[in-house]
Amino acid sequence: MKFESIEACFFYICMDQPQHTMINTLKRNIHWILIGFIGIFFLFYSLLSAGYYGGTDNVTHYLFSHFAFKHPGLFLNSWARPLYTILSAPFAQFGFHGIKIFNILMGMGTAYFCYRIAKMLEIRHPLLVIILICFTPLYFLMLPTALTEILFSFVFALSFFLILRGNFIAAAMVISFLPFARSEGFVMLPVFFFVFLIYKRYKAIPFLAFGLVFFSLLGSFYYRDLFWVFTQFPYPVTYHHPIYNQAGSLWHFFEARDSIIGLPLELLFLAGIAQTVRECFSADRKVRRQAFLLCILALIPFLLYLAFHSILYWQAMGGSMGLGRVLAAMLPLAALVCLKGFQGLEKIFEFSRLAQRIFMALVVAGVILVTIHDVPFPYPPTPEEATIRKTCDWYKTSPYAGQKFYWTDISTPFYLGVDHFESNPPNCYLLRESKTLDTIPPNSIIIWDAHFGSNESKVPPDTILSHPRLRLLKYFKPVENWITFGGYPYECYVMKVMLPGQFADNYAIRDSLIETAEDSSAVQNIFFTSFEPDPLSADTLKLSREFALNGRFSFTMDERTAFSPGPTQLVSTLPHQTHAAGIRFRVYVYLQGAPSDANTLMVISFENNHQSYSYTALNLNQQKLKPNHWNRVSLSAQLPEFKSPDDYMNIYIWNPGKQVFYLDDMKVDMVTIKN
Repeated sequence: MKFESIEACFFYICMDQPQHTMINTLKRNIHWILIGFIGIFFLFYSLLSAGYYGGTDNVTHYLFSHFAFKHPGLFLNSWARPLYTILSAPFAQFGFHGIKIFNILMGMGTAYFCYRIAKMLEIRHPLLVIILICFTPLYFLMLPTALTEILFSFVFALSFFLILRGNFIAAAMVISFLPFARSEGFVMLPVFFFVFLIYKRYKAIPFLAFGLVFFSLLGSFYYRDLFWVFTQFPYPVTYHHPIYNQAGSLWHFFEARDSIIGLPLELLFLAGIAQTVRECFSADRKVRRQAFLLCILALIPFLLYLAFHSILYWQAMGGSMGLGRVLAAMLPLAALVCLKGFQGLEKIFEFSRLAQRIFMALVVAGVILVTIHDVPFPYPPTPEEATIRKTCDWYKTSPYAGQKFYWTDISTPFYLGVDHFESNPPNCYLLRESKTLDTIPPNSIIIWDAHFGSNESKVPPDTILSHPRLRLLKYFKPVENWITFGGYPYECYVMKVMLPGQFADNYAIRDSLIETAEDSSAVQNIFFTSFEPDPLSADTLKLSREFALNGRFSFTMDERTAFSPGPTQLVSTLPHQTHAAGIRFRVYVYLQGAPSDANTLMVISFENNHQSYSYTALNLNQQKLKPNHWNRVSLSAQLPEFKSPDDYMNIYIWNPGKQVFYLDDMKVDMVTIKN
């Protein structure tokens, strides 16, 4: 039996001698069936996942949408994107999953309009574009989130569809709201201006300003400023962002293409470019017209958007951090070009219907498998998310629960169920900068994290630990070492503001809290040395009396010492292991000066025939160690699956840069790893 399209093939597989009427009904609605099936999959994926892709911006968008009805001014917040807040707010009333469902619906709507676009442009197998969109690697991850890129793609696809239908004024009105879904919409508006100009649809051009006029008038009553869209613009235009100002490679997004679009779609996209350009010069006027429309409404906007963000990151403009997720907004357009590429490549197999079906099956399987290969099911929280949530869970059951508190990560009021927008009276306060630490009332609580606390609040760990008014109550860190933005080891502190005259050694308290927590997870000690003199040791001459944490001696690392002492042990001699077993390497480090640029590593290595197959390392100079102070540093690693009982575990500090520092109280434990 021969099939003319993917739809016909789908019905033959799914139906067992169906009646003719039922076949026609289902055939007309097969796109809805496929979209519904994929939407249900993402719904369950979202409900089962404790984590989400894209970081804390998910939480921020949710909180704006959730509290917008209570605080109507939030509907017009520029950072939150007014169009996104307005449309998602009803869904956000049902909780965080509600706003993620909104995004899934927008994504399925985008897939639907791209399917209709493919049909109207007469691209073969339009049903396939639904799969290409939903299983583009980055778009797949972005669907069950609370981020704005999905709505942006929906608005663009709807506008494209309306143009193809000849509803130019409606298309202009819809696309005019694009800047209020994401700020990049201002860059896309000229594309539609030239489209209307080329096709002489002059009456539609003024309506490109409809969204701007609408929101300018609406917001003028709240901001008392007709030009609030520009005066309240959330990103730096004429200056570099004070925090997010690191320039990157112009080719950053190109180099990350595997995680953004994936190899199968990348090849289809290149084929689609070639096919589209070729058809733009076709002798057939209809083919030429359709290819030109795909080019100016899909290919060129996608490439323009890619170039725009590449330049922003390259020049450190607009607070760009080089986040790959921003490209998700235009990936459905890339999927349309990919479908065009599939159509072109399929012609290679015109000699055989079977070959064409095999090619289609391989493409679909390749796209889906490449996307889901590295995606965890369900999606877990990041180490930062898990740690701040654990911090909030402790706080909710602590004696300090219910008190007004200061926070640095917006996830804190989110997990505590507090409306941080309330100002009369406020329920909690954002810790904005280090000088405010002097003005916080006694007995107040501060929940600080290393990511936002060190960077956006400008309160690094040494500042908050050494402040004379603060006492550390509780300390949390990820199970395994995690370096956050700015190079800080991620950790959370719960601090209390003390009464005048009180003082606390927060460094000692932190070390004690860490020691207690780690002892609770220790199964068995494997190695310990306090570096006191041992007449049998060859390293006796490297002991120092100048500095010592405990006892009289420490171990000197210098230009003559590339490797520290540490255990080298057959894995077969390790204590009884379980699937949750791990190794923790702890040591105290003393620096006389500031950390250097040297790559000085703590290492846990498992080796077979002198070749490492599991290597975990931590750069001491990236740990923000306090000079002239004993710093406790810890490295944990999950036990790997051993290749042989004769494998060795090697644990040491590697000093290739010949840095001078001192070590004391080195300890290695078998531990139970708990997430």
